[in-house]
Amino acid sequence: MLNISLPAAQGPFSVAVLLRRMNFEKKGCKMRKLTLDEIIKLRRSVRMYEGKKVDKEILKVIIEACRFAPSACNAQPWRFIVVSDKEKVKMIFEKTLGGVVLNDWAKTAPVYIVACAKKSFLVHKVGAGLKNIPYHFLDMGAAIEHILLKTTELGLGSCWIGWFNKKAIRNILHIPRNIDVVSLITIGYESQKFEPGQRERLSLEEILFLNKYGEPFSPKNYETEIRTSKK
Repeated sequence: MLNISLPAAQGPFSVAVLLRRMNFEKKGCKMRKLTLDEIIKLRRSVRMYEGKKVDKEILKVIIEACRFAPSACNAQPWRFIVVSDKEKVKMIFEKTLGGVVLNDWAKTAPVYIVACAKKSFLVHKVGAGLKNIPYHFLDMGAAIEHILLKTTELGLGSCWIGWFNKKAIRNILHIPRNIDVVSLITIGYESQKFEPGQRERLSLEEILFLNKYGEPFSPKNYETEIRTSKK
């Protein structure tokens, strides 16, 4: 049985490597399924991968999770291109990510998922124009988060990349002009040499307010509101 202590999970360790050491991929291995809360807290942006190939069926399972993401008016703009061909992976790195030292790690990824959006005229053009809200980016954000969480659940690593050469990747993959290239996601088995750094997170008190910005969401304030509403 796999039993992960969440307090221990706050330190710099590789979740995917841990799962592999527990024979995660071994047929017939009995293990406790991770809860959603654990998956959320265990997710990391992985920036070093092993050369091991990712099975096509696993990639389909990951993308299947995206189909159930929410979207404005259920427009479902997401379209995903899985790039696993070694030559194309190399080309994407060199032409769209190369030249930026911070992206050097991306050449170790065996798979790139190119997240694209097919915009709905009514929702993503008319609606977005009237409200000045880029709905397709909101939709894609929800779908991409599904990718990151599903990848973590399956014991793989991923990283969401927003800094890349959009024009170059459009040319490499022959993406039509009416399809927007939103982001890249690297997918692969996390290298045993990779050590995620400590994650500093804002406290709940710093991000959660009650009824107006800056008003603390404290038990005292909340109880006062409940008593007032009952009068």
